[in-house]
Amino acid sequence: MMMMMKTSLIASALILAPFAAHAQNKPVAPPLMVSAGKCDKLVVAGKDVTKQCKNEVASLPMPGGVVMFIFTQGKTLIGFTGDATKLAGDKKTGIAGVPVVDVNIRSGKEPKILAAQDGLCKFSDPYSGKPAIVTCTAKTAEGTFTGSFKSNGKPPRAK
Repeated sequence: MMMMMKTSLIASALILAPFAAHAQNKPVAPPLMVSAGKCDKLVVAGKDVTKQCKNEVASLPMPGGVVMFIFTQGKTLIGFTGDATKLAGDKKTGIAGVPVVDVNIRSGKEPKILAAQDGLCKFSDPYSGKPAIVTCTAKTAEGTFTGSFKSNGKPPRAK
């Protein structure tokens, strides 16, 4: 009888183990979404680098109610981190905004993170079928950062 109970417990553990492991898996992070269109303006630390701006913008939802809008200058990524818990919008215009917390510059392995003294990202619905906008600006100790983008009206793609 004791042997049968041990066997039953071991069998139960073996059957339930995959389900327990699956339940412990953390949720998969949302993908990086990339919109194609036109980069109208990119200013990095007060320097206009619009000619080097790639004609796409990416958005990345992050833990803690944070969203990052990423502009590309050559091989350098300029990310504006916004506090989505303080999202405000205008139903009439369809434009929402989030305050910028910091600016991330990644041109190598480690990002350079600059605290924003003041900043705002405004954006519209990229799934509306109409061209959407993303406009971010932030003042940091190293100068002003600005990115302005208008999509081609097609939905963003996951990357």
